[in-house]
Amino acid sequence: MPQGGFYDLLLWLVLLTVFAYVSREIDILRTIKEIEAYIEGFKRATQKALDTTLEEFKSVAKRVRNPYDVKELEQRVKDMVESVLIEPVSRDPYGLMDKLKHLILVEDAALTDEIRSLVPMASDVEVENLKDLIEATRQLNYIYKYVDHYYRLGKKFKSLWLLLQLQSLLPFLVEEVSALESSLEAFSKGFPIGDSVGCLVAAKFIHLYGKGEPVEVAKETIVSKAEFKGREVIVIKAKGPSGVTGRLDDALTMAIKGGKRPKVIITVDAALKLEGERTGTVIDGIGVAIGGLGVEKFNIEKIATKLGIPLYAILIKMSGPEALSVMCKEVALSAERALKRVERVIEERSEKGDTVVLIGVGNSIGVAP
Repeated sequence: MPQGGFYDLLLWLVLLTVFAYVSREIDILRTIKEIEAYIEGFKRATQKALDTTLEEFKSVAKRVRNPYDVKELEQRVKDMVESVLIEPVSRDPYGLMDKLKHLILVEDAALTDEIRSLVPMASDVEVENLKDLIEATRQLNYIYKYVDHYYRLGKKFKSLWLLLQLQSLLPFLVEEVSALESSLEAFSKGFPIGDSVGCLVAAKFIHLYGKGEPVEVAKETIVSKAEFKGREVIVIKAKGPSGVTGRLDDALTMAIKGGKRPKVIITVDAALKLEGERTGTVIDGIGVAIGGLGVEKFNIEKIATKLGIPLYAILIKMSGPEALSVMCKEVALSAERALKRVERVIEERSEKGDTVVLIGVGNSIGVAP
């Protein structure tokens, strides 16, 4: 090979190596800048949630004339936001749901006690709404820290693949952040949210067909007796208008204990819609329509399986932000259609003289009884 040709090839290889290195560095820098923009948005959302929560604590304290130290209040609210639930060991799955429920109840009681210690004269409704604000802020804080953690790892090791994986998740996390951010107004002002639609349907059924006063059979959970076309309907929902989801599985156990075996169990809840689906669409389902960690869903399925009770569900479709923001017109109107669907299921799946259980699932904020 001529000497000039060898140097040309060497120069070409050097330039190609430099170009590949520079191109990779540019890709990393571009990805980092895009992720940083998202992180800044998540940070602002978290700070807004924290400020809203603090202001609501101060507002409640002023309403009930409860003296407080500003710095201590701010620090204790931040401590509540930073606290975490440590899930039970799952290597031996036997009894896992009972252990998980126990931890959830302990966490709920601890959070209630902490809020009560800060605003002891606050009403039960105010305490529950403050708990919802804490939970929304906690989740926003976790998302921000999660993204920031992997961003810093990718930047530290200049790992383009780690940064690209994080970048691919960001649009989905933005949806979740938007949903949580939308919930702040509702939780601070006590307005119904999209996720309250299941409770709203149950409340409408009680209003139309209920007989007697609702009875609180489990913590923040009521049972009301109703009569619909010769059927006895046991309606279960979280007690409103505070922002609680109730203990529906415990209420179901108490409601059917020693009584007639229900013919069917119907759950009504919000469901996440797919892109292209219309908000407020009402669909039928088979099974238990309850989200969350699955404890109540598991226990209701267990009860129904043991007694051989069919499980039916009525679902109202909506997006994540719509589920956590103030209830929109489409969702509010869908409650009437869902009620008609409940009535149809009761007529078609039971006979006169049968007992039916209707469970309104979701956060009862702004919905009474």
